[in-house]
Amino acid sequence: MSDHGFDGVPTAAEVLLDLVDAELVRGSGELTPLTGGVSCEVWRIAAGDLEADVRERNPHGLVVKAPLATLRTPSLWQADISRGFAEAIALQCFGQLTPSAVPRVVWRHPEVPVLVIEAAPQTWQDWREQMLNAESGSPELAGARLSAMATHLGDTLATWHVRTQDIDELPEVLRSGDRLRTLRTDPFHRATAREVPMIGSRLQELATELESARTCLVHGDFSPKNVLVSPPEAVELEAWMLDAEVAHVGDPALDVAYFSAHLACKAVARPELAGPLNVARQAFEEAYRAQSSLVDARRWDEHTGAILAARIRGVSRVSYLSAEAEVFVLAEACQLVGGQGTLDETWAAISRRASGST
Repeated sequence: MSDHGFDGVPTAAEVLLDLVDAELVRGSGELTPLTGGVSCEVWRIAAGDLEADVRERNPHGLVVKAPLATLRTPSLWQADISRGFAEAIALQCFGQLTPSAVPRVVWRHPEVPVLVIEAAPQTWQDWREQMLNAESGSPELAGARLSAMATHLGDTLATWHVRTQDIDELPEVLRSGDRLRTLRTDPFHRATAREVPMIGSRLQELATELESARTCLVHGDFSPKNVLVSPPEAVELEAWMLDAEVAHVGDPALDVAYFSAHLACKAVARPELAGPLNVARQAFEEAYRAQSSLVDARRWDEHTGAILAARIRGVSRVSYLSAEAEVFVLAEACQLVGGQGTLDETWAAISRRASGST
């Protein structure tokens, strides 16, 4: 290992030295920065820069991640970079349960939180960007494809939750730490409670509920932005769930709510997709409930409302909604958090709004 004494996030040059020392990358290799994330430095290594035996096992190259101590958000948001160790272990655990649903962990730095995973084919795409940017009527946005994706993800998530309930069998790093508080409940629930006092006390209660639970292994960032999906012309639909740095033993309600909230935001952003995304939302829930009864309807609704509110008024806010759309989403979120509405009613309101927009 290189003797560079990490105090925080390593530089690309330092990471490259370590990968050369680990006999993963040739001395002439390069790290290409990837963009889009707020919590990590991410680089891609081309297959041609890998050592021959590594290239044979990773024909699409490798991806390297190093967590940031201060996240790239308008408001100050700091978190312990040791979460990178938890992410590596969590991906390995998820990979044992569903090998085709996550990238394979190739290497972990023994002393600092630098993680190397297999890269997806270059033709794979970020599912969030597909939903936000693909042309209406394109195969990427076909209703059947959206539902198939949601079914796959609901089935995958249920498998993770149900089969990790024996928490004493999980690695210690996943059973400890404050990732949930620093990366979710403080910047999401408690920050939003200060901004939206009418639901503030309930958001505080929901945060405590999440922090008190010790039910199963929770991904913590189960969102379309963390899904890479094969192109529509591929023979088989394939998808990976990425970014497990918030993984912890906790409440499965967080994962189902996180995903549900993001689908709702996408439907508001693209009204023409409200119908297909509602069907996808139902497919996700049906697939999840086919295996798991860990989250009842009331908690699913309320926690989804909390995440919706947080994406509008918390530290990490969605960037693709208009001011009018934000007002609409926040109103629906308040109804859900207050127990005065259901997700079915929220989606009915999304559909009515879409009808007036198209």
